[in-house]
Amino acid sequence: MRNLHALLPMLIFATIGNAQPKKREDSFFGIHFDFHATQNNKEIGMTFTPGMIDSFLTIVRPDFVQVDCKGHPGYSSYPTKVGNPAGGFTKDILKIWRDVTAKHNVALYVHYSGILDYKAVTDHPDWARRQPDGSPDKERNAYLGAYSELLLIPQLKEISDYGVNGAWVDGECWATQLDYSPEVLEKFSKETGTSTIPKSSADSNYSAFVEYNRKIFRSYLRKYIDAIHAYNPAFQITSNWSYSSLMPEPVDVNVDYLSGDVAGQNGVYNAAFQARCMALQGKPWDLMSWGFAYDFGPEGGIKGPKSLVQLEQEAAQVIAMGGGFQCYFTQSDDGSIKPWYFPTMAGLGKFCRDRQAFCKGAETVPQIGLWYSTYSKRTQSNQVYGWNVPNVEGILSLLLDGQNSTEILLDHQLKSKINQYPVIIIPEWTGLDPALKKQALEYVQQGGNLVVIGAKAVKEFEPELGVSFQGEPELKIAYFGFDSQIAAAKTMVQDVQVKKGTKVIGEFYKTDDFRFSTGLPVATVAAYGKGKISGVYADLSNVYYNYQARGYVNILNSIIRNVFPKPMVRITGSDDVQTTLRRKNGQLLIHLINTAGAHFNKKVYEYDHVPATSPLKVSVRTNHPVRKVVVQPGGKELDFVAEQEAVTITVPPVAIHSIVQIEWR
Repeated sequence: MRNLHALLPMLIFATIGNAQPKKREDSFFGIHFDFHATQNNKEIGMTFTPGMIDSFLTIVRPDFVQVDCKGHPGYSSYPTKVGNPAGGFTKDILKIWRDVTAKHNVALYVHYSGILDYKAVTDHPDWARRQPDGSPDKERNAYLGAYSELLLIPQLKEISDYGVNGAWVDGECWATQLDYSPEVLEKFSKETGTSTIPKSSADSNYSAFVEYNRKIFRSYLRKYIDAIHAYNPAFQITSNWSYSSLMPEPVDVNVDYLSGDVAGQNGVYNAAFQARCMALQGKPWDLMSWGFAYDFGPEGGIKGPKSLVQLEQEAAQVIAMGGGFQCYFTQSDDGSIKPWYFPTMAGLGKFCRDRQAFCKGAETVPQIGLWYSTYSKRTQSNQVYGWNVPNVEGILSLLLDGQNSTEILLDHQLKSKINQYPVIIIPEWTGLDPALKKQALEYVQQGGNLVVIGAKAVKEFEPELGVSFQGEPELKIAYFGFDSQIAAAKTMVQDVQVKKGTKVIGEFYKTDDFRFSTGLPVATVAAYGKGKISGVYADLSNVYYNYQARGYVNILNSIIRNVFPKPMVRITGSDDVQTTLRRKNGQLLIHLINTAGAHFNKKVYEYDHVPATSPLKVSVRTNHPVRKVVVQPGGKELDFVAEQEAVTITVPPVAIHSIVQIEWR
C-alpha cells in the first residue's frame, strides 16, 4: 500500500502528460498563498474557481506555488479526514489547486503549521509543550509528544495522497521555547545525571538544558521528515527557517531545501542578510518576500501592499546570492486568490526570469567574510532557536552600503573556508569559540586580515591590536571624526592609547568641532605576523541601523582599504549601490543592486519609484585579458579600458539590478 501512495503523484502527472514539474532545486520563482483558516471560515471555496487558478498560472508562470493548508490556528482549509477541518466548505480547493497546477506542469506545495497548532493543544493538552511551572502551552506542541505521531505525520501523508509535491512547514524553529514536559525532563536528567531541573539562566545546567532542547527539536524534525520521505520519497519538505540565521548550524536533518520568509519592513536589507545566512549551507534554498508591508508593533495588523519596484529590490538581493525567490500574497477568507495582484506577480516573475541564467548555479567569489559566531550567540542567549543577531545584520548593512562584496560565515563555515577570504570581520561578538579564535589569529599570522568591531569585542584581542586599554567600555555620545567629516551617535566606546607602529584611522572628538579632539582613535591597524589586525573601538551595528550616517561607511571602508588595498572590484558613481561577486561558466558576474527608496522608513509602507543611479565606474582587478564586457539582462556590450592590472568599465544607470558579465580571452 505504501508503494502505491508513493507512486500516486507520478500516476496523476502521467495521466496529464509526460512532463514533470520542477523539483525545488531546479526552481527559481514561486508564489506563496495562505490565510490561516479558522472555524469561522464557513464557505471555503465559495468564489474559488479552476478558471481563476488557470488564469493566474497562465499570466504569472511560476515554477511552484505554495498554498494554504493548515495555519497556526490549526484548522485545515481542505476537508481533511485526519486533521481538524475549518468551519465549512463549498469546494475542496486543495484538489482544484492540484488538478490545475498539474495541467500547467507547476509544482504544488502546501503551507502547513508544525509546532504551532492552537487547535491541537486545545483539544489535546497532553500534547502541549510544558512551561516551567508545568502548565500546558496554549500554542505550541511538545517536541517529544504525540502530536507528530498522531496528527502531523498522518496529515502530511494525506496531503501527499492528493498528489501534492511537498510542504513548507511553518511555525517551527522561530517558535521554539524551552519544553518542560515530563518526558523531556526525564530524558535530560538521565543524559546529564542531574535531578535538579534549571528554571532560569542563574541555575546550574541551564545552558545544557537549552542545548538539550535544540537537540530534541532536531529529533522532532528528523522524525516527521524521515517518516514522510519513507512514505513518499518524491515529497519535498522543509521546516521554515531551519539552518538559517535563526538556526545557524550545519545541516544534519534531511530537509530537501532551505527557505524563510522576509516579513515586516526594511525587506531590502533583511533579504540581503538572510540570503547570506543560507547561501553557503550546501542545500537548495529560496527566500520569500511578503508582498505587503506589515507593522508587528502594538498598533500593527495593517497589511500595506508593496509596489513592484519594492519587491524587485528584495528579489535582487536574493537571486544575486544564488537563491530562488518567492513572494507571499494572501488568500481571501474563502481561499480564493486576488486577481488584481496578477500584474505585480507577473512583473516580478519577468524580473526574475530575465536574470535566471546569470544567477542560478553561480558560485561566490570570496572577498570579505563576516563572522556569525554560533558559539557566541549560544553562550549569550537563552533562545532555543530564534531571531535577534542585530550586530551581524547591522554591520553587514554598513559593509554593503560601502560597496563591499561580503558573505556571512557561520562557525562551521569559517572553520573550513577562512583561508579563502582576504578579510574576516568580527561584528561585535564577545566570547568567541576559543578554537576558532585561535584559528583566526593563525590565519592572520599567515597573511590574512582581521577586523574586530565593537567596544567589548576588541578586548579579546588586546595583545594583538597594538594598543593599551584605558578603563572599561562606556555608553556615551561619541563624535566620530574622519576625513573632514563628523558623525555622532550614542553608543558604547572603549578608550585606548596607541602604541608605536600602530596606525590610527579616525579620531573621537569632544563635540562636532575638529578643534576639540580627545586624542583617542576610532580604529587602528597593526601588523600581526604576515597579516594585519584592526580594531574598531565603538559599537557600530545599532549606530548604523538607527542613523545611517555616511561617515560610518567611510571610516569602515578606510579600515578595509588599509588591510585589503586591492579588492577585486571597486565601484564609484553612487552611494545607493550594493554589490556581490559571483562566478559562472568561467565568467565573472558583478551584481549591482540599486537600494534607493524609503524601505528603511517605518512610516512608508509603499513607494512606487526608485530613481536610477548615475552611470557607474567599475574597476576590476584581473591578470587575464578581457575579451568582452556585457551588461545583463539585455546583453548590451560595454566599452572598457584595459590598464596594467585592471579594466575600467562604464556601466549605464542601474534601475534596480544589473549584472556586469566579464568574459576572458
